[in-house]
Amino acid sequence: MIESILKNRKETVFRVLSIILSSIFFAHIPLLLFLIYMGHHGFFSYDFFSDGLFGLKVFFFLTSIFVLITSLAIFWWIIPLVEKWTKGTFKLWPFIGIVLFNLLFLLIVVVLIRKNGDYFRVAYILAIGFFVSVHIAFLIHAKPSDQFRSLIAVIFIITFMSLHLREQASSVLAIGLKSYAVGGGIEVVLKPKLKQNNNLVGNLLLTSPKHIYIKLDNTEGISTIDRSKVDVIQIKHNKQVKGDAERNPRALP
Repeated sequence: MIESILKNRKETVFRVLSIILSSIFFAHIPLLLFLIYMGHHGFFSYDFFSDGLFGLKVFFFLTSIFVLITSLAIFWWIIPLVEKWTKGTFKLWPFIGIVLFNLLFLLIVVVLIRKNGDYFRVAYILAIGFFVSVHIAFLIHAKPSDQFRSLIAVIFIITFMSLHLREQASSVLAIGLKSYAVGGGIEVVLKPKLKQNNNLVGNLLLTSPKHIYIKLDNTEGISTIDRSKVDVIQIKHNKQVKGDAERNPRALP
């Protein structure tokens, strides 16, 4: 009796520990994408991590939720299969309902892919979703020892895949940055607060608390500009803004 209680307690402790470690890893997937995004574009923002902690944590939280929801929306069917493999229980009709739901969501994704043509980016997202869903299934139904093995495998696979598919990983992060209009390659015009200076036009990579990282038109490399000197305005009429910039080509000090 005592041995059974101790065994169950030990298993519960390891199961909780596995869930905590998995949560920490899932929460840091956006950090991995940020580092890859900066490395891919050739810059690093120290103040983004030191001074923008609140916004960074909010972005990390929303990105993690997006990954989890997307994973289950397409690969929920993995969970009952793992249950059957580990426990031998299987409910056919609920499984059919889950498969139909996942197929419907997958059909929506396919339609969107045909419209925008982001095949490799979507494939990268689906791959991450697949491995995350497998690990979630192990957290729910597998033994703690199998959960730890699954966690190690998922960390290795997602990290390896992201490092070797940097362009796709960067483009995934760019989606979030574009949605908040703080980077991701959106076209912007920088209007200086000093009126004697002139507009700069380019693709905004990231806005940090202190700096603006931008790929200016007709220049090589990434420019870092003091945020206190400019206002960032998204370009709505490219030809008009670029024309103004060409007629007035001086740069900010």
